[in-house]
Amino acid sequence: MKIINASFFIKKDQTEKFLADITPLIESSRTEAGCLGYHLYESHEEPGHFIMIEHWENQEAINEHNKNILLLNLFKKIPTYSDKQPTLTISSTDS
Repeated sequence: MKIINASFFIKKDQTEKFLADITPLIESSRTEAGCLGYHLYESHEEPGHFIMIEHWENQEAINEHNKNILLLNLFKKIPTYSDKQPTLTISSTDS
């Protein structure tokens, strides 16, 4: 299994637009082959700091997910929504 933690640092005045774009992505991603979990959380200590936690069956599933048009469109808009660059952490439970 592959696990992706993506942190987004969203400007206060862009939160609604960010959520409007990411909500359909979450719904779409959950139906993709190999998706075992796809959840978005917001920090209570740092408003605007969102963390996406994704669980994927394997790298092939991630490669297919990276072609999702909703994901590609979100990435285009992230510079407008963000205070700083998103961060990604990828780990694996594969032996």
